[in-house]
Amino acid sequence: MHAGEWYAVAKDVTSAMNYRDATAALQTLPERYKGTAKVCTLGGDQEVRTLSEQGVYRLIMRSNKPEAEAFQDWVFQVIKKLREASGLEGFQVFRMMDKQHQKRTMIALTASLKQPVTVDYIKANVIADKAVSNMFGLSKMLKKPAMTPEMLKARQPVLTDTAELMGVKDKFNLDLSISSAIYRKYNQKKDAAE
Repeated sequence: MHAGEWYAVAKDVTSAMNYRDATAALQTLPERYKGTAKVCTLGGDQEVRTLSEQGVYRLIMRSNKPEAEAFQDWVFQVIKKLREASGLEGFQVFRMMDKQHQKRTMIALTASLKQPVTVDYIKANVIADKAVSNMFGLSKMLKKPAMTPEMLKARQPVLTDTAELMGVKDKFNLDLSISSAIYRKYNQKKDAAE
């Protein structure tokens, strides 16, 4: 135990999961989950690789090995029960993930524009909202908070495309209408689906 968190010997964890190469299994894990500890053995003190509790869970969740599947299923059941016990609907979980996507996209937009201003963020969101409303056959634009989970899912790539196109237009000083290009692209997708 270190700083209130328990650690496991990495070799014990990888052996229990039937990994042939413990080193290769641990390479994909971020360093913050790994450590070392001195362990008293018959041959004297040895330094061993350790995994934090989160590291153990992360290793198991990334694994496709049959040994990990039962634990993964149990974790998913626990998460579902926690969500239900808290009164959180499934679509609300998606809304939380959508907020993260929104934040990442706005950060990318900021990085791609020479001089970003508030109106750029508003423009990107309005174009995405209108395009999604059109895709779902609505004559008037629905704002993001009023959208269904299906609409929010469809909105993510639209917002990403809008932000990327705004960055390209700014970078190359292009004379094009962002909204027209986005509406055209996503109306074609809607027409193809019908």
